[in-house]
Amino acid sequence: MKIAHFLGLSLIDYPGKVAAVIWTAGCNLRCPFCYNPELVLPEYVKRLKLLDPHDVLGELSQRAGFVEGLAVTGGEPTLQGNLEGFLREAKDLGLAVKLDTNGTRPEVLERLLSAGLLDYVALDVKAPFARYHELVGLPREAAREVVSRVRRSLDLLATGEIPFELRTTAAPGLDAADIIQIKRQIPEGAKYVIQRFTVPQGKGLVGGDPRGGYLSAEEIKKLAAELGCECRV
Repeated sequence: MKIAHFLGLSLIDYPGKVAAVIWTAGCNLRCPFCYNPELVLPEYVKRLKLLDPHDVLGELSQRAGFVEGLAVTGGEPTLQGNLEGFLREAKDLGLAVKLDTNGTRPEVLERLLSAGLLDYVALDVKAPFARYHELVGLPREAAREVVSRVRRSLDLLATGEIPFELRTTAAPGLDAADIIQIKRQIPEGAKYVIQRFTVPQGKGLVGGDPRGGYLSAEEIKKLAAELGCECRV
């Protein structure tokens, strides 16, 4: 497990629960609008001072009984070796586990679900499937394989038993028509969240300065109301 950061308390990263958060290092996509290049780009990842997973579990043990859950995000957590073992130990502490994922590793997702190691999943749907190559920073052919894998992950969640949400960041290059198309392509009735594109102070983007306009908070609120979905602005 390559754990880059640990947050002992969060009220926003796990819906309805007080949670701790870990950020894993490494990702298989290159979304230009991502504001965590230090967790994505190999030349940045290698500079990180990674945390010892055993130390993190020790911190979680001390917080068990106060925090209710653990949110695992990244980077892309499903790339991590021994993710299953780490989550099993977190579950043994009595923590509910939320996984943030880009959906590109359905075989890992299926294994974790089958093992009962996940209690909530948030899956990012980056763009309409026909435009994935533009929003994930990969060649068209590679993005086509990514879409196939994301579809498999969506099917796993839609036919599974744990709660999940699908979410799209209204990134530069996506407009209202794109969001509407995404909503049509995801499983009917799934919880869908539109997120505002922001860049936290002091952060940079994987793709450098954003190119093109993006939806405002008011536009997102209006669109979410029209589609009957949630928004985070």
